[in-house]
Amino acid sequence: MPQHSTNSLPNGKRRARSKPWPPRYLTPVPTADLKRSRGNDVVDFAEALCKITKDSVAGHAGDQMVFRDWQRELTRHLFAVREDGKLRHRTALVGLPRKNGKSAWLSSVVLEHLVLGPEGGEAYSCAADRDQAKIVFGTAKRMVELEPELSEVLQVYRDAIYNPKTGSTYRALSAEAFTKEGLSPTFVAFDELHAQPNRELFDVMSLAQGARPEPLLVAITTAGVKTDSTGKYSVCYSLYDYGKKVASGEVNDPSFFFAWWESDSSLDYRSPAAWKSGNPGFGDIVAAEDFESAVKRTPENEFKTKRGNIFTSNVDAWLPHGAWDAIAKEQELVPESRVVL
Repeated sequence: MPQHSTNSLPNGKRRARSKPWPPRYLTPVPTADLKRSRGNDVVDFAEALCKITKDSVAGHAGDQMVFRDWQRELTRHLFAVREDGKLRHRTALVGLPRKNGKSAWLSSVVLEHLVLGPEGGEAYSCAADRDQAKIVFGTAKRMVELEPELSEVLQVYRDAIYNPKTGSTYRALSAEAFTKEGLSPTFVAFDELHAQPNRELFDVMSLAQGARPEPLLVAITTAGVKTDSTGKYSVCYSLYDYGKKVASGEVNDPSFFFAWWESDSSLDYRSPAAWKSGNPGFGDIVAAEDFESAVKRTPENEFKTKRGNIFTSNVDAWLPHGAWDAIAKEQELVPESRVVL
């Protein structure tokens, strides 16, 4: 039996949740696969060799990284191992509101793969544009520069990090760049998947992993609007919807991992209870004062997507929160009643 499952209840209802772990949606992982997980090794690597690169609520630049309990569990679940010794997951979508430490966590995971991963590995950071693609890559690069033990092993260039011992490389790519055909990635770090203008880059990188025995594509993102530049559901929303189906058991896909933190939509989005329900780093990695200020000056839908990690259909809200409920009233419909929709 799985150790964890989705927080969904029958009829699509969801449990109220305020603890950092588990997230609102989580795909089940068998207990045996968790016991074999390589996640603890990844955490040990990060805490021993990766340093904080910017002053923040989480710590000062140069301080050693320390994973929070929820980050440890996320890593353990992501790197669960099947009975045959192979990684359980090949594709993962991790959804977190802004400022919960997504980039630093993913940068340390990429470096562990580059140092301790397979011979001839190919790791890539992908994003919608060049500047975004360089965020995770730049953080990893700075981690190498801050740690002598990593600097001795890895060679850092402007656009690449190279491990001469294994022949593995790590590069940053963007949706703007030239064709990605011909790549054979062992690890792909997709940053802010919601910003992809279409699903072309995601599909190219996902399909390119076919020749590798243990490939892993990890997309980290905040929510956004449901449609992309083509007018269809975005690749991010499509995977979000798919992940909920896997988490609920509607779809059986053990190779797909889904962990999604999301504010409780039944709560007023302006309340600390709503902020805490969707942000595992609330008051720890991200300051509560920042929420108090941002909610006063940020449009409702923008705040919900970036700080509540809730998908919206439009950038702007049709009505302010609570306005519709405030005018609701009981009314009995009788024959010949006129109803306008």
